[in-house]
Amino acid sequence: MKTEDVMKMLIRAVSFVTVFLLLACTITAISAAMYEAPEQDIEETTAATELPTPTDSPPSPTEKKLPEVREHPQREDGYTPRLTSPDADNARYYSGENPFYAAGYGMPNCTCYAWGRAYEISGERPELSPYDACTWYDYNAENHIYDYGDEPQQGAIACWAYADGGPGHVAVVEQVDGDSVLLSNSAYSGVEFYMDTVPADDPSAGRENWIFQGYIYPSSR
Repeated sequence: MKTEDVMKMLIRAVSFVTVFLLLACTITAISAAMYEAPEQDIEETTAATELPTPTDSPPSPTEKKLPEVREHPQREDGYTPRLTSPDADNARYYSGENPFYAAGYGMPNCTCYAWGRAYEISGERPELSPYDACTWYDYNAENHIYDYGDEPQQGAIACWAYADGGPGHVAVVEQVDGDSVLLSNSAYSGVEFYMDTVPADDPSAGRENWIFQGYIYPSSR
């Protein structure tokens, strides 16, 4: 056999071995990748579906911490001051009976609360303004619905406008003790129910930065 033929055969053999080795390496790499892929997928799936740690449920209206106030017994005229948040099943506050609740502006909300409280006190569906708190006093006066004035009385609704033209605030007079007035309140997107005491002779009714409009007396009819 010629030397030239031998060299050709050797070259072919080396090429065959090289191709075989490359093919073997490729198959090994593919097998390794296929073996590791499920573990990676499992880790990624686990991370993607991991849920956050659940937090405590928000407190219901009756679970909110309330400020300490003096207990006031039922008066001789039958008036019982409200010193705690209304129950969540009280339809005067938490149902379509209340126009603010029905319109999506339910508790916590000063207008929803004051409307429900007026209903609770008088036993009759109130004819109060269905708009922002700042409209209540003038709405009542212009439509000659209830008596109104600047003297705090049990069951009266205190009305304020905001100096900057905001929605205002309303609260309910629960008790008048000489020189102090106890008010029950709710705050839109804030506190479900709270109480505060203001001086009876304060022309701003305890809100110096607001414009006090006066009191509406829903029980006057």
